[in-house]
Amino acid sequence: MISVLITRPRYDKATHYLYYWSEPLKKEAESKGYDVYDISKKKASRKNVISFLNKHNPTVVIFNGHGSRDSVCGHDNEELIKARQDSYLLKGKNIFIRACDCGKDLGPDAIQSGATGFVGYKEPFIFFWDKEKFYHPLDDKVAAPFLESSNQVAISLIKGHPADYAHKASIKVYRKRLEEMLTSVSNSDKAWALVWNMRNQVCYSEASKRESKKS
Repeated sequence: MISVLITRPRYDKATHYLYYWSEPLKKEAESKGYDVYDISKKKASRKNVISFLNKHNPTVVIFNGHGSRDSVCGHDNEELIKARQDSYLLKGKNIFIRACDCGKDLGPDAIQSGATGFVGYKEPFIFFWDKEKFYHPLDDKVAAPFLESSNQVAISLIKGHPADYAHKASIKVYRKRLEEMLTSVSNSDKAWALVWNMRNQVCYSEASKRESKKS
């Protein structure tokens, strides 16, 4: 049985959007009858996340927030998981981290520590929003191409697909949204950022680690 842990800190403009755009992910998991551990707002602390990982051992872990090359953060930029220190907590899990830079060190370290799969970003994750829609993020057509494309990773993992599949499914959505943006008069100037996210989304898996050892 798949179980899902989602972190949704909400304390600045970026995390405000990620908080609301993670709501469909929560609903997707709940609709399938899965156990969903939603660690949101101020509850997205290191203490709570480590406790939930240890106690509930979820099969899919979705982090939203800010990050660095070796850590992902929760409320008020508190480090939740740090490479070479906490990666063992991700053993046996499929992970999606929607945060800047975590694909550089944290992702590979998670796989070395036994994670099943990892999808994240090796550079900053960039998105734009419409200030007129700030209080209704899910209606924001400026933000939608960026967050729908990245949401596809989590949706695929929740549906039980491996990380490699989730990554490829997300890239397909990126390309579709990019085509739509390039034909849009109002949004085409932001297409470069969608390409940036697509090119810097990385995937690591237990399977790819085995293949690299063979070669």
